[in-house]
Order: sequence, then structure tokens, then C-alpha cells
Amino acid sequence: MSSSPSEDDEAQAAENSHVMVSRSIMVGSSPSISRNNSSVGLDVSSRSNASIREREGEQSASEAAAPAPPVVQSSNNNRRNSYNVDDLIRGCVADAGLNAYGCVFVEVWIMSPDGTALTRVEPGGHWMDPSFANSLPSEELRVKALELNRHASDCPPGAGLAGTVFNEAALSRRKVHWRQIQSMLNDPFVQLGSGQRMSRLHEIGVGIVGSVPFSFQDQDGLVCFFSRSNVNLERLRSPVNEGFLIGSTDLIGANYAIRKNREACAAMRRELFIEAIKKVKKEFRKGKMSFVDLATDEGVLDRLSKARDEAQSPLEEEGMATMVKKRVVMLGKKVLKRINNSRNKWKGTDLQGPARQSSMESAFVAFGVFFTMLAVLKLAAAINGADPDFKFDGGWYASTLCITFALTPAPVGQPRQIFAAHLWNMLVGLALRQIPSGAQTLDFMQWNADSYGLPLIWKQALAVAIGVAGQAKLGILHPPATGLSYAFVSSDKYSWGTISSVYLADALVVALSVLILNLSEAKQYPLFWLGLEWGDSGSCWFVPIQSKGKHLTNCMRMSKAKGDDNNV
Repeated sequence: MSSSPSEDDEAQAAENSHVMVSRSIMVGSSPSISRNNSSVGLDVSSRSNASIREREGEQSASEAAAPAPPVVQSSNNNRRNSYNVDDLIRGCVADAGLNAYGCVFVEVWIMSPDGTALTRVEPGGHWMDPSFANSLPSEELRVKALELNRHASDCPPGAGLAGTVFNEAALSRRKVHWRQIQSMLNDPFVQLGSGQRMSRLHEIGVGIVGSVPFSFQDQDGLVCFFSRSNVNLERLRSPVNEGFLIGSTDLIGANYAIRKNREACAAMRRELFIEAIKKVKKEFRKGKMSFVDLATDEGVLDRLSKARDEAQSPLEEEGMATMVKKRVVMLGKKVLKRINNSRNKWKGTDLQGPARQSSMESAFVAFGVFFTMLAVLKLAAAINGADPDFKFDGGWYASTLCITFALTPAPVGQPRQIFAAHLWNMLVGLALRQIPSGAQTLDFMQWNADSYGLPLIWKQALAVAIGVAGQAKLGILHPPATGLSYAFVSSDKYSWGTISSVYLADALVVALSVLILNLSEAKQYPLFWLGLEWGDSGSCWFVPIQSKGKHLTNCMRMSKAKGDDNNV
């Protein structure tokens, strides 16, 4: 059945008018259809409507006869999937693990709003290389690897693997902070946390972790990249690989931090859409007109356009006072948040205290400390009696012996720490002693204008502060050495000759510690001598572990040694 030319003309005019009305509604302006032609274009007769339906029926029949096109996911579905935050994070984490050299396991940890716990991002905040898990030699190890990937307990800052590297990596932002899991297990000052996660990682062959912190929109977090123990260190720590790890961390952190703002924007758009629907319904009820009448009424469209323009307030330049006010308000919110977080941390983290040592180990410690301290005191008496210029106090070594004999694996008690920290604090004390001193009776809240100089207690406090901060910055922490900065700034009887005496006593303490401690089956001293930073020259200084009285010693591994380069 064919339609007449007049019917086709009217149908085409109706279709054109419908398109123009639709476009006018999209752009918010009145339709460009002449009111005189409305009887032809808009007042469509039943005969023209019948011809339109007939043509649509013929078109649908022809489409039915044609072969079906391939199934394509709808655009709405695509849009929804592309903005799924979990999928974005999961994809970024997997991309980082697949493309980073030597990476077999990736985890993303975020700090809780109150600053009391680190939580692994779920879902999508972890990835483990399937080939790594399948390459493990036993079914038990494969189950452990999959369980580590599947579950991770929260840990407080400074405890557990994530908490420890989070605190350390925060000091080296925009850099990859590398740690050996084996050395962390050896360190008695590292809180291992619950679940023995570090031990389980070491059991499945994961030996090195590189951590990169991120901070976006008040959201702090950390990405940990784990590698095998036998990875090629030179390639692992190459500038190209480290640059990729830092860039991947930025991408992961940004995708996570944007989640809250994205949800807020979506909620705002939903509210605006609902409000627009209510306005349209209100217009329908008010005028009792159809959608076509409403869309083609120039007066209504002009009124809606004006209302929209009025609702869009023009941008105004912020004055200096407004900018300062915003900054003050923002700073105040940060300070209040920090105070509230501090109060939440007062309750602690319910971690266990250090384990007790056996009676035999305690007796061995007492034996070693007694003879070493006796030798130091005999040396001090001999030097002080011979030449007052080389005077020093043997009691300075009481705390050093506590660390060396009772906390033998601790990095702060190794020979490099003892020698370097002592020298640093003595130099700090000698330098600050050159500052003129005021009256000895003044406290830190008073200043005597009659006497020129700094009160002594100010100099003492400053010496201790610089001594501690310098040790932390240089990586030579040895807590007992801080007392030397206080002693040298307080008294003139300690001079350059004392430095040589202290170094002689250091050599005696280290020598006796090596001789006595290595007689024990459960102890080894030292764990390192120089302890040069591994990786810069391609070398990695591994330290031994003691377990149940047996030495589980891994030799120093060089990057030239053959490593597993196949997605290690």
C-alpha cells in the first residue's frame, strides 16, 4: 500500500518539526518554526499519522528480513562500567604489577580517617601474579600465598609490615622506600603485628618490599610492591622501574581519592534531575497542556530559559579577604582533625609486648655485660688517672651494653651505629659549647639582659635535640649516644682528647661483644659492619636470622648473581 504525495509531504513536515522541537529543547531556546505554518507542521491529521505508522511498519519489516547486527553493549552500560571505581582501582593495581620489573605481589593500604589503622583497599586493592603462586614448590606454600592475597588484617601505624613501611616511607616522599623482610624480622624494635604476615611472606619466597606513599585530597595511603628474594637488584632499583612504581602509585591513589567526590557529584546530579522533573510536572498540572504544546510554546520556553540563566550566577573574583578566610578555615579544620585523631590514639592498639627471654639467655646476657662493663670501667680508670685531657665516664656504656647483649639483632646496636652516633653527638656538644652562656641560674622562661649569652639549659636542650635529629637524618641511630651531646655541651672537662678515649672504649666494647656473643648458638654479632645502603651499587647486604637456636643464614647476594628474570 502506497501513500499519496500530499501525505508524504505532511509526514515529512511533521518529522522535521519534531526534530527541530527536540533540538530546541536540548539547547534551551524556542523552536524556529513559523507560527503560520503550525497548521501544516504541528497539527498533524489522523491521515498523516496513519501514513507515518505505515512507513514505520514497512521499515521494521525490512529490518527484520535483514541479518541481525552483532550484539553491542549499550552505551549506558559502557558508561556505568567505565566509571566503576572498583574496576578502575583493580585495573591500575594489576597494570602496576604486570609491568613493573620483579613484582609478584601488590597491595594498596589506606589510612583510616582517625589515623589509628591502615586498611587494605577492598575490593581491587591487591594483586598477585598467578605464575608466582603456581611456581611455589609445595601445595602448602601455594595455599599460604593465596591466603595472603585473599585476606589482610588492619594494622596500626608503626606496627606490622604495612604500618612499619608506612612510617618509614613517609619520610622519603616521591621516592621508593626499599626494605628487606628478613632484616625486619631480625629487628626487635619492629612490631610484627598480628597474623605473622611478615613471616608468611618470607616463607613463600618474598624477600623485598618497595613502598611508595601517596596523599590526595586528605587521603593518605601506601602502595607496596613485593619481589622475590633473588630478584636482580640492579634492575629492580633502576630509575626506569622506580619511576614506573611512583607513577603507578600516583594513579592508584588518585583513583581512590576521587571516589568520595565522584559520589558527591553523582548525588548532586540526581537531585538536580529530580528537581527538573518536578518543575516539568508542575507546568503540566498548571497549564493542563501536553508535552508537545509545552515544548512549542515560545512564552513557556522563554520563561524557562530566563529562569535557567538567573539560576546560573556569574563567576566573581575572590578578594584577598575571602581567600585568607578560606585558608584559615581549612587550616582550622586540619588542626581540629589532628587533635581528634590524637585523642583516638591514646587508647593504644592492643599489641602484645616483647617476649621474655629464657633463664639461660638472661644468665648469658648477665655474664657478657658484667665482664664487658668491668673492662670499660678499668679502661676509664686507667685513662683518667694518666691524663685528665682524655677523661671520660665509663658509665656512658651502660645503655649500650643493654642493647648489644639483650637486643643483639637490633640495628641500633651494630658497630657502625655505635661509632658514628658517638662521634656525631660529641661533635654537636663541642660545637654548641662555643655559644656564649648566660647566667647559670636562669631557666628557659627567663632572659637576663645584664649577661650576654644563652642560658645553659637552652644549650643543653638544643644539643640533645640536634643530636637526636641528626642521628635520625643520617641513619645512625644509637639512643645511648645522645647523652654525649648533653655531657659535652655541659662541661669543659670533656675535650678533643675525650673523643679518642671514647673511640678506644668503643673498640673494646665491640671486640668483647664479638668474642662473647658468638659463643651462643642463638646469637650472632655483628649483623653488619658498615651496612652500606644496598642497591645503589647493585649489592644487597642480607643479614642472618636466628630461629630456635639455629642459624638460618643467607649470604650477601650480589646483583651479578643469577636472578629469576622471568617475571620474578
